[in-house]
Amino acid sequence: MIIKKSKQRCTSHYHQGNCKCSSKKSSPCSCCDHDITIINNFNCYPPFPPTPPPPSQVLNVETSQYTALSDGVKTIYTNQDKEPQFSTSDILNPNDVSYINLFINGILQPPTIYNVQPGTLTLLVGPSEVPRNEVPIILQFIKIFSS
Repeated sequence: MIIKKSKQRCTSHYHQGNCKCSSKKSSPCSCCDHDITIINNFNCYPPFPPTPPPPSQVLNVETSQYTALSDGVKTIYTNQDKEPQFSTSDILNPNDVSYINLFINGILQPPTIYNVQPGTLTLLVGPSEVPRNEVPIILQFIKIFSS
């Protein structure tokens, strides 16, 4: 947005700042002049493109995932339930990773609906909220470390 100065008559008929307009007037007053007009400018860009952080500040990341298919009934999954063709790890210890994300049918789930222990995933849902049969359950493990 660009602000340009120009003269405009007060048309608000309300007492604002130094304007002494009264709300009883029915036509624009001539008691004051305002100096600001706002012009929208949609062609604003940052002066320089963003630059990547220096190499010394880039952190290394390792990701892995555990994938199982729901049977439509159970809420506890173990390493024995994993689908080997889609999994790159067992259910890891939460203390050994930086982040854990749970996706059910491709949708990221809030951490309040599951609990992870080494080798066990527990869904904290009622019987009516258990994922349907054959729905993919993916635990993503993210480990962040320096150098």
